[in-house]
Amino acid sequence: MDSLRLVAALAIVVFHFATRDHGRWGDQLPHELFGAFSHVVKYGYAGVHLFFTISGFVILMSVWGRTPRQFLASRISRLYPAFWVAVLATATLRWLWPSFENRSITEVLANLTMFHEPFEVQHVDGVYWTLWVEMQFYLVMLVFAFIGITLRRVLAVAAILPAISTAMVMLLPGSDAKFTILSWAAMFGTGMALYVIYSRGHTWQRWAIVALNSAQAVLIAATHKTEAIDAVAGGEPTSPLVLALVVPAVIAAVAVVALVPAIRDLDWRVLTTLGSLTYPLYLIHEYFGWALIEVLHPSIGKWVTLLIAVAASLALAWLIHRFVEQPVHRPLRKALEGPPRTSRAVTGPPRTS
Repeated sequence: MDSLRLVAALAIVVFHFATRDHGRWGDQLPHELFGAFSHVVKYGYAGVHLFFTISGFVILMSVWGRTPRQFLASRISRLYPAFWVAVLATATLRWLWPSFENRSITEVLANLTMFHEPFEVQHVDGVYWTLWVEMQFYLVMLVFAFIGITLRRVLAVAAILPAISTAMVMLLPGSDAKFTILSWAAMFGTGMALYVIYSRGHTWQRWAIVALNSAQAVLIAATHKTEAIDAVAGGEPTSPLVLALVVPAVIAAVAVVALVPAIRDLDWRVLTTLGSLTYPLYLIHEYFGWALIEVLHPSIGKWVTLLIAVAASLALAWLIHRFVEQPVHRPLRKALEGPPRTSRAVTGPPRTS
């Protein structure tokens, strides 16, 4: 699962560098420069679908059996240290780099909260839009932590909440403008159902929820997400059919990694290490990669520049992980959790093979 996260992040990184119309490749737009390659990697946008499916799985696993305070501590200590560094580093680069638009001090401070989007504050980095989607899902999980998680409640939410959300997106245009989770609820619901199958075993009802959510995700991808891709990427229009095929492939990848014992039980340290780079890579790559592209492309060409931009983004991600996440995560989490409480023994669902 860790390595699958990195695949999702790399797909988005290449999408941003080689497809998005950011004007960093000189006189040519990415789709003009890279041609067919650009058209193929634009479907790397489905890395977002992969992220949210994995989140549905992993966040449900992390909240089941924990108190609200423990859940909040785990999320704050996991998300905010790397995010704060990325926001400040990207804002500084935008202030210093002549071709980047500045963000005001007020906008930067608002971004640091991670709750700026519903107040229509501009992002320091455009990739932060997914974080607000995630935060809305975390709020749902926090409600779970307060009222208590049961198998029946999890399956009900995984089935009903995406159905309501999909109906709103399809029947009420613009309903997901602020409540952006609506158009992604089916991905989270799929991940939740897959976690239940992973931890409690297979039943036709649980697989029916996976199938129902997958169908909703395909419907929204084919009718709404192609527009989102075409809004930022030029070239040939995004194919609803191709995207509709990629989304279930993404879901199948999560199912295979979670449920096939030979793959699920791989315990290679390198996979965990690579997976740990995912979050900082996603946060830091865009503007630093674009700056490198502007500097290097005229002298060394598109392909070497693209490779260096990706490699440099990975190197920056490693630095953030090594010198920010690793030393800060556990102490901050323990401090936020407070002293251990032995009076309330809670356990998550048993894992079954």
